[in-house]
Amino acid sequence: MKDSNLTTDRYAGDEAWREWFDICSVGGCPKEHSAALRRQVESAMFSTLAKRGVSREEAGSDDPVAVFDAYFRLKGARETKKPLKAYFAYRIKVEGLKLVDFVCGTLFGSGAGRIHDIVLDWIASIKGWRPRKVKGPDGRRRIEWESAAPAEIAALEPSAESDPAAYLDLEPMRREIDALLERISLKIKVEKPSVATLLYATAQDMSLTDAAVLEGLGVGKSRAYAMREKAMAEFRKEAGKMEGVESPLFGRLLLEACEASAPRSLRERIGGAQ
Repeated sequence: MKDSNLTTDRYAGDEAWREWFDICSVGGCPKEHSAALRRQVESAMFSTLAKRGVSREEAGSDDPVAVFDAYFRLKGARETKKPLKAYFAYRIKVEGLKLVDFVCGTLFGSGAGRIHDIVLDWIASIKGWRPRKVKGPDGRRRIEWESAAPAEIAALEPSAESDPAAYLDLEPMRREIDALLERISLKIKVEKPSVATLLYATAQDMSLTDAAVLEGLGVGKSRAYAMREKAMAEFRKEAGKMEGVESPLFGRLLLEACEASAPRSLRERIGGAQ
């Protein structure tokens, strides 16, 4: 998907990321690839850290690339005991994902990329706090910080006044996104709620074998993968004709639209879009 902190012109390249999967560390890759990977990872890590209200100075001597690599070596996948990176490599293979889409979407997507979880862990290390995801009265997930004083929490939570979206008329973009979902639905001959389910599950890094996803689609595993392949191909084609699709705001509104159209069982399984 095109919702990413890092546009494809800053992408380190397929070869570099394949080596990262094989070697397990940015620094272990050949020099030319290591440098490109470091630029991409550092940019994403520091950008996401700043959005959470923590400065580079507060990070001190922490190497963001070391934090990034450690996360994937130590974390296990939800469905298996394998390291997270091995699970992702498996998904890329069996689902036929393009590496650039996986890296700029699943890893670094501004709406729901894994980068956000990595940075939450990093902040926990920097601050000595513990992040906890809770569902608010509106059904959306938010972060609560255990052991943090109220003033410290306020510093990490952007105010509504600082949100550029608070000053924009979002309805035209919402209508464009709704029309985008309709076009994809017509082109691939799949109901709009199913298109929303496929995009929503992909953005939220859910496996298509998840029971909630299959229930929402009303199909089996093989059919689900085929539907997703068509939906993503059509999404890239249609979104490529639109303006502003690289902006975080577009990704945020797209995720909201998909969440609203996805079956309730799937939304409850996820806990609401972030």
